[in-house]
Amino acid sequence: MKSRFWALLIFSPLFANCQTAPNPFNIIPLPQSVEARKGAFTLKKDTRIYTPEGQPDWELPAQYFMAMTATSTGYRLVSQPFKKFKEAKGNSIYFLPDPTILSDEGYVLEVKSNAVVIRAKTAAGAFYAVQTLRQIMPPEFGGTHSYGSVKWIAPACMVQDAPRFPYRGMHLDVGRHFFQPVFVKKYIDMLAMHKFNTFHWHLTEDQGWRIEIKKFPELQRTASCRKETLIGHYNDMPHKFDGKKYCGFYTQREIKDIVEYAKKRFITIIPEIEMPGHALAALSAYPELGCTEGPYEAATKWGVFDDVFCAGNDKTFAFLDDVMAEVCDLFPGTYIHIGGDECPKTRWEACEKCKKRMKDEGLKDAHELQSYFIRRMEKTLALHNRKIIGWDEILEGGLAPTATVMSWRGIEGGIAAARAGHDAIMTPGTHCYFDHYQSDPATEPTAIGGLTTLEKAYSYEPIPEELSPEEAKHILGAQGNVWTEYMPKSEQVEYMAFPRAAALAEVVWSPKAKRSWPDFAKRIQPHMVRLEVSGLKFARSFYDVTASFSSNKVTLKANDPSLEIRYTTDGKPPSLNAPKYVSPIPITKTTTLKAAVYGKSKALGKAMSVQYTIHKGIGKPYTIPRKPDQYTGGDEYALTNGVTGGIKTWNNWVGLVNHDIDPIIDFGEATAFSKVSFNFVNAKASWIWPPKSAEVYISDDGTNFKLLTSKKIDADTLEGATVENVVIETPNAKGRYLKFVAKTYGVIPKDEPGATNGAWLFVDEVVVE
Repeated sequence: MKSRFWALLIFSPLFANCQTAPNPFNIIPLPQSVEARKGAFTLKKDTRIYTPEGQPDWELPAQYFMAMTATSTGYRLVSQPFKKFKEAKGNSIYFLPDPTILSDEGYVLEVKSNAVVIRAKTAAGAFYAVQTLRQIMPPEFGGTHSYGSVKWIAPACMVQDAPRFPYRGMHLDVGRHFFQPVFVKKYIDMLAMHKFNTFHWHLTEDQGWRIEIKKFPELQRTASCRKETLIGHYNDMPHKFDGKKYCGFYTQREIKDIVEYAKKRFITIIPEIEMPGHALAALSAYPELGCTEGPYEAATKWGVFDDVFCAGNDKTFAFLDDVMAEVCDLFPGTYIHIGGDECPKTRWEACEKCKKRMKDEGLKDAHELQSYFIRRMEKTLALHNRKIIGWDEILEGGLAPTATVMSWRGIEGGIAAARAGHDAIMTPGTHCYFDHYQSDPATEPTAIGGLTTLEKAYSYEPIPEELSPEEAKHILGAQGNVWTEYMPKSEQVEYMAFPRAAALAEVVWSPKAKRSWPDFAKRIQPHMVRLEVSGLKFARSFYDVTASFSSNKVTLKANDPSLEIRYTTDGKPPSLNAPKYVSPIPITKTTTLKAAVYGKSKALGKAMSVQYTIHKGIGKPYTIPRKPDQYTGGDEYALTNGVTGGIKTWNNWVGLVNHDIDPIIDFGEATAFSKVSFNFVNAKASWIWPPKSAEVYISDDGTNFKLLTSKKIDADTLEGATVENVVIETPNAKGRYLKFVAKTYGVIPKDEPGATNGAWLFVDEVVVE
């Protein structure tokens, strides 16, 4: 083992600074059971591989293992068929069909001193056993090149395993930005390592059509291109563009090759062809399919657009029928994803053809027209023996009979589908959107917004507690989504997807009762070495420090408590010479606290920086009638924790949708104050609106409140994405309880992003002076 550890130290600075002791069973996702035994198996250049005679699908996991072996070790192993297995002999690896294993994807992996025996009901289960064997080998196994000095040893053990959910998915948007086939294959390889079995390939968008359709060559010539691309964030005003034409699509030959590549890794590809909305690119090539008949052009910025496929035009359905015929020929899986999300009804409501369609079909409104559209496409795909999946908007106006719902706007869509007897796949933005920031936005590459940490992704439970056991059977699993508006390069996709995808892999594979964040936090550290040797540019946000404020003290926390934190309170960057964190840090004056996790010789992650502003309300408890929809500050009392928010620091804001933010702060005793101030976010493009007004009340008993003053806020004068400060003078005020009310804007006005939805309201610290 000495040479193995030496090789890791030389190769990986990440591992060299990691303080967690190596564990031979750091397997992700966690298996159902792992029993350690005496001894170890050594993979050698003459190790023999045995597969069952006459079962060619069982050659796939064996060939996959042999290919990894050749790359990592230089050994050129060969497989031999066997007719009947009696016992393992010599230095060998056996792949054995076992019909007694209940799960189609389950397996038993037995590692002995002289042999490895893999038992599974199907070749898919055997493939997952190979992934587990890969993870109990040295981390370099499965890497991108040969490591000659490593001893290829696997500790003896018995692993029994099967997945919790049948659907374990990851998504990739190639419409906003196009990624070459070689990267798509790399992405599939990383999914395979983590036992995902579905790749959701988002192929068409407003900004580009990425799949060759031979009957409609203008899709390749025109729809695959946009004239330029937005620079910076959508909220940055005024919008700026790069002036560069952007093109890309996959030929049918490339798609067939990728589908076959995924099949050999037991991954099914579900293609997504967006409809009726997100269709601007297609309309740019065939404008007669839109309600106004154009002209149209592929979108150059992100968002939702009014121009969609015309639901009253029979040419639209003829076009989509022909498109789907070619799509079904390329993708042999059961499901085709038809989008169905974010389809404005503006054009339909003004279109004579759509009005006629509604009248002829007895449809009462545009929502039912969308349901008609989806049902019609369901019938088209049924002719090809396919079923549809759609985003949860397909519930509106009535659900197609055989549709599966992908619940993204929270969990409500999945609950509604399951209660109606439909299957659902859970992918809520709160936990499964990996285009969100994963760390302090102030130190991260530009992202769409939000904050989904590694721990938050791991905490997700796909089965809503509202469902009965029978209804819960309709929850097929969960999926992580990677939308690429702000990921023009493949390295950025890797950075945003991993290691959060590893956390989700455990959510959908491992038994709920066995999942443990502290345990995962131990296993993910050596697993990141495996990601590194696989050539992945993943995020190291695991090594972030989080801070919480209570009783005028700040508690610092690392994801692994055994990791060392060093900090400063003078505004200077932390270093190895800075104080080591051992207990909560008193804060008695306005202070900038900086901290980072350190290994033996350097910081393992980025430094955290937080300014705590001392005021009369800091650290005071409060009650609030409604639990915030967005609560990512990490503190129980995020409105009185001394931390103000910035336009990129979403973790310091508290937010509600279409509701007031109205805490009652308890000072503990009668307290005099003369003003109250707070910040709010104005980012209308992200559906975040200013409050209509702010009010301050005072009380001695916490029940009877007196209005001190109020202040109106004019939302119409605010543009772009800004943080606005409001100061409310309260001269000679005194009382034990302060009630602060920021009044919601309410429903977003027509012609604004998110029109007719409730506006978000984001407020940070309520500063009392």
